Amino acid sequence: MKAEPPLERWADPGLSWSQLRAFQACAQLLSFNAAATGLNLTASAVRHQIGLLEGRLGGKLFERQGGRLSLTAIGISFERQISRPMRDLVSACAAASRMAAAAPITLTAPPLFARQFLFDARFLKWCDSNAIKLDVTDVKRDLFGAGQIVAIRLGADPDHDLISTPIFAAQLVLAAAPAIADKARPADPSWWLEQTLLSPGVSEVAWPQVWQKLKLRAPEITHPLHFSSYAAALEAACAGHGLLLAPLPFSEREFASGRLSRLSIVRLQSRIGYSLLMRRELANVSRGRALRRRILAAIRPRGQSSP
Repeated sequence: MKAEPPLERWADPGLSWSQLRAFQACAQLLSFNAAATGLNLTASAVRHQIGLLEGRLGGKLFERQGGRLSLTAIGISFERQISRPMRDLVSACAAASRMAAAAPITLTAPPLFARQFLFDARFLKWCDSNAIKLDVTDVKRDLFGAGQIVAIRLGADPDHDLISTPIFAAQLVLAAAPAIADKARPADPSWWLEQTLLSPGVSEVAWPQVWQKLKLRAPEITHPLHFSSYAAALEAACAGHGLLLAPLPFSEREFASGRLSRLSIVRLQSRIGYSLLMRRELANVSRGRALRRRILAAIRPRGQSSP
């Protein structure tokens, strides 16, 4: 069986791109001032980079002759050997950028959010034209896995490698199916003892705020049903399985169609907002910025006009 070739080991030369770029500009123009103008730096900054490079290499790269620079023997040899690798590196970076610009992006969003804001013909057409695939799911995708993934999430832990753009915080209203709402007595403490509370994880902490708003003592007994998503809890509420803190604006359709009814005028501001998350390197390129602008344009006008 043929042995695998050993991995090539690279010793870090301790050089920076700024040093190499300053050297190459000086080698071509033979002037600190001209190199500084070309690099949009000060002449002192260029001299500093050359000094760092000479210190690292242990030899002088330039001589001054009547206000002009000339390459030393070390400088001539160094310039000859690095010119092509630098061109190749610039070319490789450009090729990688072109590939990244053409690579598809997956935009993942929760079902309620996508239904409310993203299922718009113009937005979907823009996604198709820009190689953006919409993935509607409550499952959290790995933003650091293979491929380029942008996520809209309810609640997001901070991460140094992610850019998080807040979108808005949903409002919560007390709601149930009409059959329950018609007989509701939300101001009666004994009525609450008989009710089932439909609780997605992100809204469980809000129930005490409801009783506080209603000026009631918290029920001694509750019957919670836990859900992994608002979408599932909303369907359960419409089917008459209990009470829900329905999120606005995502439950507007259910109220308009009569599948849900409000039980009180209580309206709570959700403590957990929706955010747009993307990797830092994607957020800093034109394609990532364009996607962020497009999503915010689709979301903010309607997100701010909740009933």
